[in-house]
Amino acid sequence: MPNDEFRDVASDAFRDVAMTVIYGVDTCEDTTRARARFDAAGRAFRYVRLDVDTATRQRLHDLGLVSTPVLVTPAGTVSVEPSDDELDVIIAATA
Repeated sequence: MPNDEFRDVASDAFRDVAMTVIYGVDTCEDTTRARARFDAAGRAFRYVRLDVDTATRQRLHDLGLVSTPVLVTPAGTVSVEPSDDELDVIIAATA
């Protein structure tokens, strides 16, 4: 779990106040699973493909985040490779 300093940086630099942002790649099963769970719940999200947006990928890597997906909620909560239970909590919080 990221420390508070990271959360501040992530919430400022990577969040969208309107919806959860999912940073990932199409070839990642966990990214696909997270997107599918948001879709199934009817929740809006923004997907940032890190294989396309290499500048954002580098910024995340500079913070030590090399695994995908990275989810950042409108409140600034950061979750890396969330489990199904963690995704359920995130999705419920965006209702």
